Amino acid sequence: MKEHMEPVRFAIVGGGLSGTLTAINLLRAAREATVVYLLEKEAQKMSRGVAYSSSLPFQPLNVPAYRMSLFLDAPHDFVEWLQENQHRYPEQLPTAVTPHDFIPRNIFGDYVEHSLLAAEQHAQPGVQLVRVRDEAVALVPAGETGAFTVHLKNHAPLQAQKAVLAFGNLAPANLPIPTTSFYDSPFYKPSPWSAEVVNALPQDASLLLIGSSLTMVDLVGSLMARGHQGKIYVVSRHGMVPKAYLVGTKPYTLSHLPLNQHLSPLEALRYVRQEIQQAQLADITWHSVLDVLRYHLPAVWQNFTLWEKKQFLRHVKPQWEVHRHRMPQASHDLLAQLQRQGQLEIIPADVLDIQAQGSKALVNIRKRKKGENTTLEVDQVVNCTGPLCNYAKAKEPLIQQLLQEGLIAPDPLRLGLAATPDGVLLNAQGERTENLFTLGPPLKGILYETTALREIRQQAAALAGLLLFGETMLATV
Repeated sequence: MKEHMEPVRFAIVGGGLSGTLTAINLLRAAREATVVYLLEKEAQKMSRGVAYSSSLPFQPLNVPAYRMSLFLDAPHDFVEWLQENQHRYPEQLPTAVTPHDFIPRNIFGDYVEHSLLAAEQHAQPGVQLVRVRDEAVALVPAGETGAFTVHLKNHAPLQAQKAVLAFGNLAPANLPIPTTSFYDSPFYKPSPWSAEVVNALPQDASLLLIGSSLTMVDLVGSLMARGHQGKIYVVSRHGMVPKAYLVGTKPYTLSHLPLNQHLSPLEALRYVRQEIQQAQLADITWHSVLDVLRYHLPAVWQNFTLWEKKQFLRHVKPQWEVHRHRMPQASHDLLAQLQRQGQLEIIPADVLDIQAQGSKALVNIRKRKKGENTTLEVDQVVNCTGPLCNYAKAKEPLIQQLLQEGLIAPDPLRLGLAATPDGVLLNAQGERTENLFTLGPPLKGILYETTALREIRQQAAALAGLLLFGETMLATV
């Protein structure tokens, strides 16, 4: 390494899974003087993000341990780390951890944090990580060099040649109801990730959870872990909950997938059904078919026209999501038991309005099947609708600044940001924004399947090559 070489500086905005994995890959791959700034405004979320920093009492990963390694070239890394460290978690882990166990999210957060520290310790001389516990509020191009000045809320600006927007999932948007004053009432919790939702709630309180995805599943499990006894209503447009994860399924090999020809959403759906039927002949379940299909979904998605993508989102997405993003069998059994007991009621409905009246929240809904209006009276309403995807509505100062100056733009479907498939961000004119990149959830409109660890770890490894060497490092899922 050349002495006194001015280091190349990278700014990664966001210290959750996407940002941490990008930092890890940069630290492992860099061979010359390099500084990696990892910016996270909330100290407890550094290397953890929202999902793995939550203190809710019941939050298992929704896939088994053997699928949760951070590294493509070390698929058993997480399981081996668990087996070496299980003595640290006597109340949370079984005596003998197996690859098929569903591990609490906070423990996975410890693994991510450990992996970043290990990458930092084993980096080449002159390659360093700088953790910046502050909020980036503006990203300003620094003249004609293509570099950026990163303005921070509480500290002096940083200089970086290249920047990565590793935003992860944005906070949920407020519910689209006429009575917006309800947002400020004590009956409304805008996010389900805070332990306050569970800890401050009387055990006999009645709740309405709006949204029926994995976020709802985790919150119900946390409530039950605290001995909650009150009625729980779950309202979502389709009233569908995630399917159960089936451990130990046999792998499936797809028949020829015609990616070289244009498939409409209907043709793609027919293909999936044919593959499931073919798998069943070999005593293989649909779970394995969808697990292998996810590798190909980005290519199928990119072959759709814009109109076809809208058709997919309108007609296919609800079914795809509940089959693709599954919950542990134990969570499925818990929900079924609560429904049988009458403590949990899942209602396909639209929320029309919510108003505070006395000591209750009155929720006016229209049931989807019968088209009738009903009012639910509850003590608390929790927004479980999932992350905001439309960046035009984001409240974060950095996002607003980048949008206002045209350095970034929402994708046409408002699912994330406009970008190339390898993560180069596009400006308001549809041109590449030099030296500005992203990965993970912001690429949903471009790749669709891009929010889980398997996709993010692949993107982070490839992006590190693009940042360091100008070309993606080959990576396979």
